[in-house]
Amino acid sequence: MFRNISWGNYCIAIGVLILVWYTFLGVRFYYKELKQIVSGNLNIKSPALRGNRSKPFRFETNEEDIPESLSSSELLSTLEDAEVLSDQLINGISESSQMSLSKEALQNCLILLLDAYPNVKNSTLRKTINELMVSECAKHPQMILTYAEVDGLWDEII
Repeated sequence: MFRNISWGNYCIAIGVLILVWYTFLGVRFYYKELKQIVSGNLNIKSPALRGNRSKPFRFETNEEDIPESLSSSELLSTLEDAEVLSDQLINGISESSQMSLSKEALQNCLILLLDAYPNVKNSTLRKTINELMVSECAKHPQMILTYAEVDGLWDEII
C-alpha cells in the first residue's frame, strides 16, 4: 500500500511536520518573547550565547586588614575559598532568578552555600562577600536583599 513512498520522502515529511509543530508551540506559548527577540528589544540571557564574563570578581586585601593570627597559608586558603564562593553565589543567584524561586528559597540556598565556607565567615572578606550578594540580588527585582538580611544569613548557619 505504501510502496510508492520512499524513506527520503518520509523523513522530509516528518521533518516538515516537526518544524511546523515546534513553530506552532513557539508562537502559541512564547509569542511575546519571540516578538521582542525579533524586534531586538530582548537580550538573550543564555550563558552559551553570551560568552564568558569579561571581568570576574576579584578580592583585594589591604595589609592592615590582615589579622596577625593568620598565617600566609591560611590567608591564601581563605582568599581562594572566597573567590570560589563568590563564583558560586553569582551562579546561584542568577539560576534562582531564572527558576523564579521565592526570596525565602533564595535565602535557604545562600545559607547552604555560605555553610560550606566557615573560614570566610570569620575573615575580613565577609564584608566583601555581603556586598557581592547585595549587588547580585539587586540585579533581580524579585530577589532584592538588604545588607542586614545578607549579614544575618551568616548567623543562621547551623
